[in-house]
Amino acid sequence: MSSLERSWKNGLFKPILFCLFFITSLILFTLPANKVPRVYWLDIPNFDKIIHAGIFASLCITAYLWLSHFYPKSEKKIAVIIVIVMAAYGIAIEFIQATFIEGRSFEALDIAADFTGCIIFLLCRPLLKLF
Repeated sequence: MSSLERSWKNGLFKPILFCLFFITSLILFTLPANKVPRVYWLDIPNFDKIIHAGIFASLCITAYLWLSHFYPKSEKKIAVIIVIVMAAYGIAIEFIQATFIEGRSFEALDIAADFTGCIIFLLCRPLLKLF
């Protein structure tokens, strides 16, 4: 077993992975509207909602991999708590954008997309037990 595999099995990379996803999401969600990266060649209506769902699914998955490693007997409770915390994070981000971020606004569809990402996590949870 390589040192990378050992580090994954020992749980050393899991909190780092979650923190990287969380910090990246926080930076992206708090950028002013004119600084948000655009994909000009990809013209899909509401594509940002797909991005929101993907980000929140990734946040939930990485948090779950981290926390369930250390508390395996409580993994169902952990999953529920993660969904609640991430849903609250998504709602808070929308209020922060509307109040403090130039050119950004509150969008209920973003909250729905965030929650969809949390549901995707719950659907993928049986597969995550393999990791």
